[in-house]
Amino acid sequence: MKRHRSLVPLSRDHHDGLILAQRLILGRSRAPRSDWPTDRRQQVSRVIEFFKTDLRKHFEAEEAHVFPAAVDHLREGADLARQLIEEHDDMRARIRGFEKDPTTNLDERLSSFGERLKEHIKKEESILFERIQEEMDPADLEVVGVRLRTLYPSDSDGSYCRT
Repeated sequence: MKRHRSLVPLSRDHHDGLILAQRLILGRSRAPRSDWPTDRRQQVSRVIEFFKTDLRKHFEAEEAHVFPAAVDHLREGADLARQLIEEHDDMRARIRGFEKDPTTNLDERLSSFGERLKEHIKKEESILFERIQEEMDPADLEVVGVRLRTLYPSDSDGSYCRT
C-alpha cells in the first residue's frame, strides 16, 4: 500500500533505520563506497550518534502524535501502541548500555540491536501504518500529518538518507 503523505517522513526515517539495522546485523555495509566502519567500537559510536540525531526525535514524534492517534482511532490501538512504546524503551535502554559499556560483546549486542530495530520498523510499517491508513478517517490522518510536519519541516523533498 502506498504510504499516506502524513506518514512519509516517518517512513523515510524507517528506511534509514533499516539501513542501519542491516549494517549492524552484518557487521558491515553492503554498499561498496560506504564509509561505514568495520570496527565494532566505531559502529557503537555511529549507533549512539544516530540515536541522538535521528532515532530519539523519531521515537518522540511517534509517541507524541502517531501512537495517541492509534489509541483513539484503531481497534486494539492501545495494545499496539503499548507494545511499540515498550520496544522504544528497550532500544533506549540498549543505547544507554552502549554508552556505559562501548566495548564488551559487541558482535552480539550490535547484531541484536539491529534485529530489534528491523523487527520494530517492520511492525510499524506493516501493521501500524497499514491499519492507520485503513481505519482512520482521512481528516484525522491529515491532522497527524500537520503535527508531524512541525517536527519535520525540511522533509518536503524526500531526498535524503542519513545513515
